[in-house]
Amino acid sequence: MRRYVRLSGALGALAGAGLLAIVALISGGYFYVAPGLPQAEELRDIRVQIPLSIYSRDGRLISQFGERRTPVALEDMPPVIVEAVLAAEDDRFFEHPGIDYQGTLRAILLFVLNAGEPEQGGSTITQQIARQYFLTRDRTLVRKFKEWILAIRIEREFTKQEILDIFLNTTFFGQHAHGVAAAAQTFFGKPLEEISLSDAAIIAGIPRGPSIFNPITSPEAAKQRRAYVLRRMRELGFISAEEQRQALTVPVDGRRYGPEQQLDAPYVAEMVRAEMIRRFGLAAYTAGLKVTTTIDSRLQRAADDALRGALIDYDERHGYRGPLARNSTEAWVPAAASDPGGGIGGIEPPGDSDPEAVWSALLADYEPVAGYRTGLVVSLEPIPASEDSLTTTAEAGIYSAAADKGGPAMENESSPQELQAMVYFSDVGRIPVELASVGWAAPYIDENRTGNRPGSVADVLAPGEIVRFRETAAGELRLGQIPEAQGALVSLDPMDGAVTALSGGFDFFLSNFNRATQSRRQPGSAFKPFVYSAALDGGFTAASIFNDAPIVEPSPELEGFWRPTNYSEGFNGPTRLREALIKSLNLVSVRVMQQTGLSHTVDYVRRFGFDELAAPMNPSMSLGAGGVAPLDLAGGYAALANGGSYVEPYIIEKVEDAEGETIFTAAPALACGICEADEPPDAGLLHSITEIYGARPPAKRIADAQNIYLMNDMLSDVVQRGTGVRAYRELGRTDLRGKTGTTNDRRDAWFAGFNGDIVAAAWVGFDQERSLGNGEQGARTALPMWIEFMREALEGRPLNSMERPPGIIDVRIDPATGLAAGSSATSVFEKFRMEHAPREPATRIQAPHAHAESLTGSPLPDTVEISNAVELIEPERIF
Repeated sequence: MRRYVRLSGALGALAGAGLLAIVALISGGYFYVAPGLPQAEELRDIRVQIPLSIYSRDGRLISQFGERRTPVALEDMPPVIVEAVLAAEDDRFFEHPGIDYQGTLRAILLFVLNAGEPEQGGSTITQQIARQYFLTRDRTLVRKFKEWILAIRIEREFTKQEILDIFLNTTFFGQHAHGVAAAAQTFFGKPLEEISLSDAAIIAGIPRGPSIFNPITSPEAAKQRRAYVLRRMRELGFISAEEQRQALTVPVDGRRYGPEQQLDAPYVAEMVRAEMIRRFGLAAYTAGLKVTTTIDSRLQRAADDALRGALIDYDERHGYRGPLARNSTEAWVPAAASDPGGGIGGIEPPGDSDPEAVWSALLADYEPVAGYRTGLVVSLEPIPASEDSLTTTAEAGIYSAAADKGGPAMENESSPQELQAMVYFSDVGRIPVELASVGWAAPYIDENRTGNRPGSVADVLAPGEIVRFRETAAGELRLGQIPEAQGALVSLDPMDGAVTALSGGFDFFLSNFNRATQSRRQPGSAFKPFVYSAALDGGFTAASIFNDAPIVEPSPELEGFWRPTNYSEGFNGPTRLREALIKSLNLVSVRVMQQTGLSHTVDYVRRFGFDELAAPMNPSMSLGAGGVAPLDLAGGYAALANGGSYVEPYIIEKVEDAEGETIFTAAPALACGICEADEPPDAGLLHSITEIYGARPPAKRIADAQNIYLMNDMLSDVVQRGTGVRAYRELGRTDLRGKTGTTNDRRDAWFAGFNGDIVAAAWVGFDQERSLGNGEQGARTALPMWIEFMREALEGRPLNSMERPPGIIDVRIDPATGLAAGSSATSVFEKFRMEHAPREPATRIQAPHAHAESLTGSPLPDTVEISNAVELIEPERIF
């Protein structure tokens, strides 16, 4: 008995000593570790990281950058997500002081019973917050001890509701999603308030292992984890057995949903992202900045559609470059219906292989690109007799369309055969493709030649080929290929330079190089309006005569002679300035610069926002031999559209912080012609301008109104009867002005133009400069893009062109000399600045009948007394 008492005493003493040792260890550890730990109140200073969001001017989301977070107040969260998270992570959350001893022991027991496979962790929600914000994820006792201390501190500093709010809004769920609201959008494409019980269980199961239980990367593991969460919810009384059963039957969709993007404008998004990083550093990704751009969503969609359409049309004109791949069919057996003699064949896998599984495997390496679908040609078959008439009609339509497009010359077209190709797509199975879908696909030879136009589907497609198709606006499949040529289109509001649409290429995800802003290409004749405006500024008129004749000048740069030529390679002799611009005569442009003066011309042109690269001190500048980006060219044309004021293009209108406070607002200068008038402007009109644009500083005038009006008038003729006439024929508007541009060897094709409401510049070319091919020029290659954009941009808009300023008169002239003329049958009316009007024998210039108009449609002035005007400049020689 005594021995038992002594043994018990010894054990008690040992236990006491052990307990004291543990207490001493914990106390010592606390005093050793605690001073180096942050205080819990620091959590109040930690801001929830919110991504950078970019919007159009009309409020449509363009893009988000950074980790996806959508903070939601706890009281606004649906109870199902809160209950699911508590069931999965910490069912005793509202009972423990930050450390759940029961939960820890249960987690250890479950770990043992499940042979090392944990279902529920031992860390509470509070501990996870401590680890997330203050600690590493090292698996050591020291780190765990720190976690316990911080958890207790957090519980003392915050209420349970505040702690749960922090956890639900900041926890990482994988796929760049932080917080339950971002997870709901990422995994299910739903706002948080619309998630189902199954959705909530999947989300709640992810934090245990974001890479393991992610429904996108591991749908099966996510399904198993969902079952656990649902079971725990039923055990805790959150749901019924029937609700659990129904939720378990919901399929797990392994899709990734992006943010609720409402406008596709990736080139714009990247421009804004780069600017925000330049201004705010990397904090821009997490500070919750909301950037409102100047982009108009309707115009942006129109720009993208117009650019793609123009590039596809160009690409189809130059022929089909062949399939993406040709699969060897030697190991495959011919389809039963094959008839090689008739050009009909098919392929099927040998043995018991599932054909569609094999075909899908072949297509697996070809992701959808730029909206194109990839298919495998599996057979060529006769078209069922009932479809013959439909096929004939479709074939006739495709031939007519090809003829209208006027592609490169083709010979020896054969009669269509009644065949169709069966093309397999992984998502929809086999689809019949007839000649109407491939009729454009003459074989590509080079940029100037194609082979014969196909007469049968078999001339284009063969079994085993992997090819791309695109869907037309009518919803029909059409054989497609990614265009090798590229393009850009940008539009501005000429009143203040706001970029209303910008498309920098065919597809951002194929090439993120922004050709609208980063590509500096020769503008060719699209640059001539600035040279001609400099000539008007130097005293020349639209009737000044210049000799369109050969020019040969020594050139040190060429180590020989410079011999510019016209596009037509012909000569027109003495030509009025207006007609030279309408016909885009290069030799006249060179002589215009020579007579105006190189230095004066360059200085004048640079007022329009062009730098030394765009406007070099070189005679070739008269032909647009500098380098400009489409955005720069549009900016220059904006001054022609607004009456002569320089406005700098801008794309960021406003920046707000995470709290909605505005931290930046653009205040660009405003071109307001009526504001500069000698007489007070109409109060109503001035009020309307202020309502639209707000109070703005006036834009700098770089050219007088008379000069710009004359340029508008000449550029109107370019559209109505010159190289841009297609725009007038298709749009039927008399307020359009613009100029084509084509560079040497047809490497670049341009059209820039405007009315009083909008200015736009379109460019087509290859990134690695090479010829676009014979017949390709601004009027054929770039102008259609501009037309399709302006068709949408100006839909329903009234005519808007520059008003005639004081000091402009119409004078009847001899078109051969540019001098004043009588009422002869060959005379024409020309517009002049009053001080530059040509002299004539009479002392008065009598306007014709009151209802008569000049050649450009503008009303003619009343009788003008010339003898009392300022000194006249009479062009008496040919330049």
